[in-house]
Amino acid sequence: MRLFSAFTLCALVASFTALNVTAEEKADKPSEVKMFKTGSLSVPAVFKKTKPANFVIEEEFKAGEGEKAARLTMMHASGGVEANIKRWKGQFAGGDPEAQKEEAFDVGNYKVHVVDISGSFAERMGGGPFAGGKVVQRKNHAMVGAIIKSPDGPTYFVKLIGPAETVTANREAMVKMIKAAK
Repeated sequence: MRLFSAFTLCALVASFTALNVTAEEKADKPSEVKMFKTGSLSVPAVFKKTKPANFVIEEEFKAGEGEKAARLTMMHASGGVEANIKRWKGQFAGGDPEAQKEEAFDVGNYKVHVVDISGSFAERMGGGPFAGGKVVQRKNHAMVGAIIKSPDGPTYFVKLIGPAETVTANREAMVKMIKAAK
């Protein structure tokens, strides 16, 4: 009986160890997100997949934990590049003027526009950017927003938004992800 128990214990430990390795390996692998009909983004493991906050967001990830967490959201969108950048900037007040910047570059066939904004963020609670709902002012927040425009017209939005400290710490990973779009 002891031989069977020892064998069973060893088998259980081995199975548990294998499950943990698999979970750790999965946590370190990037997530693939589809955009447009044939494109994709490889989301670094630093961003943890989470449930989208509303039906408009197609994919959502987070960086950081608790009150320091920032949201990385992704979705197909419409509207002009400049109109959307203007709308995003209108959601912020104050902030360091030196930190507010825009850049544009090409990634393969895509035209990409990246904007950095910081200050007090007017977050609309419940309903999205065009619906009603309570507005909560989030002080010391930032956003890195990217508009990826496909050659045939549609656009895809990727936004990292949250406490300025977390957004700043994860900006490079987000922009690197955008520059590696397929």
